[in-house]
Amino acid sequence: MAGGTSIWISNEAKTDPKAIFNLRLLFLLVSVAWGGSFYGFDTGNIGGILTLPSFQNAFGLNKMSQNDLDDRKGTIASMLAAGGSAGALLAAPTSDYLGRKWSVFGWGFVFVIGAAMQMVADYDVLLGGRFVAGMGVGASSMLTPQFLAENSPQWDWPGVEHDDTQWRTAMGIQIIPGALMCLMIPFVPETPRWLINHGRSEQGLKNICKLRKLPADHEYIQTEFSEIEAQVRHEQECFAGHSYWVVMKDIFTSRNNFQRFFLAVMLFLFHKFTGTDSINYYAPEIFDLIGVSGGSTTLLDTGIYGVVKTVTTIFYVGYLVDRIGRRVPLLVGATMQATCMLYLALYLRFADTSATTVGGTPAGGIVGIVAIYIYAFGNIPTRIRSFCMAFCFFINWIVDYGITRATPNMITEMGWGVFLLYAMLTYLGVIFIYFCLPEMKGRSIESMDNLFERPLWTMWRHAYPTEEEKVRSDVLDNIVTGKQDDDAKRADVEHLETA
Repeated sequence: MAGGTSIWISNEAKTDPKAIFNLRLLFLLVSVAWGGSFYGFDTGNIGGILTLPSFQNAFGLNKMSQNDLDDRKGTIASMLAAGGSAGALLAAPTSDYLGRKWSVFGWGFVFVIGAAMQMVADYDVLLGGRFVAGMGVGASSMLTPQFLAENSPQWDWPGVEHDDTQWRTAMGIQIIPGALMCLMIPFVPETPRWLINHGRSEQGLKNICKLRKLPADHEYIQTEFSEIEAQVRHEQECFAGHSYWVVMKDIFTSRNNFQRFFLAVMLFLFHKFTGTDSINYYAPEIFDLIGVSGGSTTLLDTGIYGVVKTVTTIFYVGYLVDRIGRRVPLLVGATMQATCMLYLALYLRFADTSATTVGGTPAGGIVGIVAIYIYAFGNIPTRIRSFCMAFCFFINWIVDYGITRATPNMITEMGWGVFLLYAMLTYLGVIFIYFCLPEMKGRSIESMDNLFERPLWTMWRHAYPTEEEKVRSDVLDNIVTGKQDDDAKRADVEHLETA
C-alpha cells in the first residue's frame, strides 16, 4: 500500500484504486493541516514583531537596558513553547478518550483564544495569551500528524511607527488558520484506528470505506482493515487495557516499541539542536549581527527566509519525497544546515562585521545571508502514537522553550560560538541519522512492528524496504494464503470442467 506523502501520485500509489484519491480525503487533509500553520504563523511573525517600533513602544521595550531587553524578548518569544510543552502532554489523554477529531477541534479553539489575547497591549495578558496559544500549538503539533497519518493512504510593515494597529494586525493574522480549522473539523470523520482500538470496528470499517470511497469487500479495504485489526489485537493480547501505566510498560519493556520511542526522541532533539528556533524567532537580529543594515532590510531578508522555507517545503513534498524518500533528504538537509552554521560561526569569529561597504552589507555578510537561505533549504521536514508522540512533542517544546528563551542572551554573550555549537550538534545528528534511521517511504504504519525487531544501530543495513517488508508479515501471510486458496479453488473448478 502507498506510504509516501507526496502531493503527487507516487509510483507505489499508481497501483492503488483511483477512488481513494477523492475530495473527501482532500477536505480532511486541508481541515487538519490548518493546525500546522499555527506554529508557522508565530515563528514567521514574532521575530519581526519584536523589532517593530510600535510594539516596542506599547510594551516599553525601547526604554530597557540590553540585558533586560534580552530577557524580555526571550520570555515573550519562548512563552509559546512553554505552553506547547504542556499542550503536547495534555493532548495524549484528550486524543485517547475524546477521539482524534474532537481533540483537534478543542485544541484549535484553545489556540484561537490565546491568539486573541495576544492582541491586548498588556505584558501579562500577552504572556498569558502566548502560553494559552502555545498549548493549542503543542497539542496540534502532536495531534495533526497523528490524525493525518491515521487517515492517509514576512515583509516590512508600512504605516505609522507608534500605531498599535501595526503590531496587532501582524499578531492577529494567526487567528485565521485556527478559526478555519475549528469550522471545518466537525465535518470530517473520526480516524478508523481510534475507533477499532476502542471496540468500534464496524464504525471503523465504515469510515475507511467513506474515506477511500470503496466498498467493504474491496481487496484494498480488506487489507487496510486487516492490518489495523491485527495490530490492535496484538497490542490488546499482550497488554490489556488502555491505561497510561500499561502504555508505559508497553514502551519500556518491549524492545520494538522502545527503539521507536528512542529514535523519535533523538530526532526531535537533533532537530532542535540545529538551531532552527534561533533562526526562526530571531532572524532579524541574526541578519543584523552579520552586518545587514537597516531595520526594513532585516525584515525583508527575514521575509525572504520564510519564502525560501515555504518553497523548499513545497519542493520536498511535491517532488523529492516521491522520488527519493525521507532518509536521504534528511541526511543532505542536516549536513547543509550544519555547514551553514559553521560558516556563520567562522565568519562572525574572523570578520569585522562592524565595517560598512557601499551597499551597506559586507561581502562576507552577503554570503552569510545566502548561507541562512541555504540553511532554510536544508530545513526539510520527518510518526508514533498518542503517549509516545505526546512525550516526544513535550521534549520538542521544552527544548524549544529553553533555546528560544536563551537565544537573545546567547547571541549577546557568545556571539559566533552559538553557531559553532549548533554546527557541531547537527553534524552529530547526521551521523545518528545515517546509522539509526530507516527509510519510512513505502512502509505501512503497521509493518513497522517487523522493522523495529532489529537492533537500532543496524537500521542502515535495512534502510530501504523490500516489497514484502511494506506490509505487516502476518497480514501478508494471510493475503498470500488467501490467494493460494483462491488459486486452488480455481484449479479444482477448471479440473472439474475439463473432466
